[in-house]
Amino acid sequence: MPPKRTTVLFVDDDAGFLDVVQKLMQAFSEGSWDVLTAPAAAHALALLRDRKIDLLVIDVHMPVIDGLQFLGLLHRKYPNVVKVVLTGDATEQYRAACLSNGAELFLEKPVSQKGWQDLFNALDELLKFQPEEGFRGVLRRVGLQDVLQMECLARSSSVLEIVTEEFRGSVFVQDGQIIHAEVGEQSGEAAFNQLLSLSGGEFNHKPFSEPPARTISGSWEFLLMEAARKRDEAKDPVLDQTGADSGVSTAAQVEADQGDSPFAPPPPSPGVAAASAAELEAVSEPELVPALEAAPPQRPVQTRRPKIDEVLICSTQGDVLYEWQCADANARIRFLQFLSQKSWQLRQGLPIGQFQRLEIEGALNRVVTQLDPDRALFVRVSRTPVETSS
Repeated sequence: MPPKRTTVLFVDDDAGFLDVVQKLMQAFSEGSWDVLTAPAAAHALALLRDRKIDLLVIDVHMPVIDGLQFLGLLHRKYPNVVKVVLTGDATEQYRAACLSNGAELFLEKPVSQKGWQDLFNALDELLKFQPEEGFRGVLRRVGLQDVLQMECLARSSSVLEIVTEEFRGSVFVQDGQIIHAEVGEQSGEAAFNQLLSLSGGEFNHKPFSEPPARTISGSWEFLLMEAARKRDEAKDPVLDQTGADSGVSTAAQVEADQGDSPFAPPPPSPGVAAASAAELEAVSEPELVPALEAAPPQRPVQTRRPKIDEVLICSTQGDVLYEWQCADANARIRFLQFLSQKSWQLRQGLPIGQFQRLEIEGALNRVVTQLDPDRALFVRVSRTPVETSS
């Protein structure tokens, strides 16, 4: 059987450079490389559709679609193709931008015979790397909390490196437990919560290495739950409405399919003790009459009428099936997915039947969620005051 040929595609708007690089790379590889060239991004995309490309080498400065834009497109559409940037403008700004957009290497164009040999050696070593067994691809609607949960459930040991335009941090996982997090000058749970509050960026999955310190000792379930709570509070304070004006505390009610109603009679008002029958009998009728006569006239009773503020129905895959007035549908979907994950853990630990419904009661708001086998529902209701005479 003939040895497998490696297909390498060079993309550059300089025709003379492409002619030189094609001849030299074929010579250095002794015919084991099939070297293709493309003068523009559109030509390269056509080759990617028709051929299996093992390595893609891109210039930064190109017309119509420059190298950075093309690299970002390739990273989303062809995540399995190994990508390298080869440019004559090797600045730190371009280096950071290219590496954060999916480039494996950022190299400068050679100007000597030894430089061309070094370029070939670097690309050849990159091609020799064989990834570990498993699947590789792009997942939609997946956040850092989902990746960390998979790592912890699998009892893996790894380092998750998170990179954005403003931050660079890491989360260390050993044997399924989160043991350290760092971002900037912060470390521990504060750094962990800050990283999980980020709305977007890139993450790299690296082999485990011992952190500089072990700053986290709590369970990963509590860490993820607390980080999700802090993130949701920052995005939507309504979900953490505590009714400070009325002094009513927020209560969460969980309903399983046991047939019992989750509602209970309201507790007596704070500081007011219920009178016993003996105490009532001990009070004579003349003592009650003056109290009734002195009672002030009753004021109009203020009631609250429910008003639906938003509705969302999504599938188990996170696709929106119906949405009405949702300011942030993705945040609601993440909340429902978090509930679904926790419901699975509840079913494993407690034989109480399938988790189906969660209600969050506040002084002025109410949130109702329902989890079904094929979809999930999120409804937020506010209570508007309506004055009525008693």
